[in-house]
Amino acid sequence: MSTIVSLGIVLLSGLVTASLQLPLGTLLLLYHASLGKNVPKKTKCLVSSFIAGVTIMFFLLLSASCFIISALTLSGQFSVASLIILVSILIALAIIAWFFYYRRKNTTELWLPRKVSSFIDGRAKITKDNPEAFSLGLLVVLAELLFTAPLLALSADAILCIESIFQIFCLVIFTCLSALPLVILRFSIRNGKNLADIQRWRIKNKNFFRIFSGFGFAILAAFITVFLIIGGD
Repeated sequence: MSTIVSLGIVLLSGLVTASLQLPLGTLLLLYHASLGKNVPKKTKCLVSSFIAGVTIMFFLLLSASCFIISALTLSGQFSVASLIILVSILIALAIIAWFFYYRRKNTTELWLPRKVSSFIDGRAKITKDNPEAFSLGLLVVLAELLFTAPLLALSADAILCIESIFQIFCLVIFTCLSALPLVILRFSIRNGKNLADIQRWRIKNKNFFRIFSGFGFAILAAFITVFLIIGGD
């Protein structure tokens, strides 16, 4: 696998991860609950802790994926059979993202089981200190592993195929892309955007994110097929 192909996989995987909505929706809930109970400085600390939790969890999961793949595969990368399985999973996730990622037409309620969704909502509403906000960030990343696990696996496989000097760089790129929507939301709030306006914008544009996520999975599947399975790069 060439360095360019590896970097392309990491970038595509990071962008698809960034398009998923659970961390962003949870951060909005945290903002809404915190602004009514705390001074702005306290809310900023909670938000920073939440974003740190999300960022660190993505970094740790990707690092762990690299370690597991290098330990379990003889060549340090996936076989063609493994790649075919991952491509099939990506196509399935593309279909799920298109048709089942959102529960209802006029809301941003996600696919999560109701008990899990209620638990995350409840945690966001009662979070009152930095360790709780940090752990909430860890939790939402784990809750969406159904969608992100194949992306993490493919990114880890790609990272292991490049020179070690660039591996940390790719780890950081994926992590930063995954957490980028949270940082953008924070700057939007800081610059005077209203929470209600942001939520209305999310509802208005949710079809774009749904289609973007679905096509992202499909494009990544095609990319893997062309360059790694057929091309044998």
